[in-house]
Order: sequence, then structure tokens, then C-alpha cells
Amino acid sequence: MEHFFSSLFLPITLVVIMIGVGLSLTLQSFRNIIVYPRAILLGLVSQMLLLPLLAFWIADNMALSPEFKVGLVVIAACPGGASAGLITHLLRGNVALSVSLTSVNSMLTVFTIPFITNLALERYLDQSARIILPFGKTIVEIGLMTVLPALVGVFIRYSKPLWAKKLEKPLRVIMPTLLFMAFLGIILFERGGAERSYADFVSLIWPNIALNLVGMVVGFLLAVVAGLGPTSRMTIAIEVGLQNSSLAIFVSQVLLKSSAMAMVAVVYGSFTFGTAVLFGMGVYQLNKWVRKQVFLQKKTKKF
Repeated sequence: MEHFFSSLFLPITLVVIMIGVGLSLTLQSFRNIIVYPRAILLGLVSQMLLLPLLAFWIADNMALSPEFKVGLVVIAACPGGASAGLITHLLRGNVALSVSLTSVNSMLTVFTIPFITNLALERYLDQSARIILPFGKTIVEIGLMTVLPALVGVFIRYSKPLWAKKLEKPLRVIMPTLLFMAFLGIILFERGGAERSYADFVSLIWPNIALNLVGMVVGFLLAVVAGLGPTSRMTIAIEVGLQNSSLAIFVSQVLLKSSAMAMVAVVYGSFTFGTAVLFGMGVYQLNKWVRKQVFLQKKTKKF
């Protein structure tokens, strides 16, 4: 199969991952999101408004071809990826917030992706295109790939808590391994061969790193300013830093008929999982250090 990894292996992997993520959740986790909506509102603003604005700023200030500039904006306009939920789970972040952000953002971007993409086309290529994402089909795919598997995991934890506990440790190894295999397969076997030169691939690394890292820093700082807890700060940063590159490839390759635009998403997806993991680990260690300092200060005051 020509697209075995992207069309079959990756979707199956994401379903397995979301079931594993769901095993760490309870219904109370989702109730907390509804009762305290500030975190999800901040996450949506960061992803849907600030990240596209950052992409336009990077595109305006870096020497890229017009097609690459549009491709950068397309990836920023897409919702967060399911792999964000995996990283949040592995680093013990706010998994319910991650799943909720991905779900809500995915539904809203059915409307925002066409608008933002057309702005980029008019700005950089002096043209517009009628982009329509099928709402019903998109929502069903989102549900089948993220929400439903996560709920299956929640149900397993509720009905078989001991079994869920036993699965937790092996899944922490199995889930990232499967995702790594899927991305490696796509990069090695489905990159598009001669159409995508090594020089172009290298030229897109820095713009994508800027979008990825600056987006995570901005998301994290906004969460700090808003007074959110340590786990929610890390979760929002990771959600902003990991966009759905598969959807960006679909929009660029299938709807806009541009391999050059799609290549931006290919480059983005090839390394952002790693940078998000490193960023999340850094935040995790920072949170541990802060908690330790607070504990030591309280202990000192007692004496």
C-alpha cells in the first residue's frame, strides 16, 4: 500500500493511544473542565488566535517562498494533534483539558481553517480559494479518532480499575513506540521523493521550530499570567506546540493541490513531537523544583 503508514497504521496507533490516555481519566476530570472553564478558554485563544498570528509574523519576516508561507499558516490554523494527549499523559499533565481542547478546537477549525487559509492565500499569493471541510465527516472522524477511544479508556478504568492500573505501565512504553514507528514510516516512505528536495526540507526547519517553540512559550506564559495550575500550564503549552499535521497535509495537498504547502506540514510533523516532549519535561522539572522550594520555605518558617 502506497500510503500504509498515514492511512492505516497512524489512525490505528492514534486510537490505541487515546484508549491508553482515557485509562488515566475519570468522569470527574471532565466535570472539572466544565465547572472551571478558564483553562479551556485560554487554550482556545492561544491555539486559534495567537498561533495563526505568530505564523503570519514568522512568514512575513523569513525568506520563504510564497507557497511555504501559506503552508506555515495552514499548520498554525489546524487543531491540536492526538499526540499532544499522549505527551500530556506521559508527563502527568491535565489530560482531560488536553482531550477537551483537541475536541472543541477541531470542531471550531472546520470554520476557521478556510477563513485563515484564504487570508494567507490573498496575502502571499494574491489569490483566494474556496476551501470547505465537510463538517459532518470531520466531526465523525474527530470523534472516532479521539473522543470515543478516550471514553472507552474511561469506561475500562471505571469498570476494571485493577486492570487499568496494570496496563498503565506497559502502555507508557507501547504508546510512544507506536507513534514513533508511524511517523518514521511516513517520513521515510511517504515524503514524496524528488518533489521535495533536501534543501527545501532544511529551509523549512527554522520557521517550523520558531512556530513550535515560540507557540509553546507563549501558551505557557499566558497560563502563568492567568494563574492556572502547573499541570494546566504545561498542557496548554503542549497543545499549542503540537498541531494536527495530518490535517494540514490534507488541506494543502488535497484541497489546495500544492505539494510545496504540504511539505511544511511534513517537516513540522517530523520533529515537533520531540521538541514538545523536551519542552514538557523541562516544565515538569521546573514545577518539581518550585514545589520543592515552596515546601522548604514552609518548613523553614515552622522553625
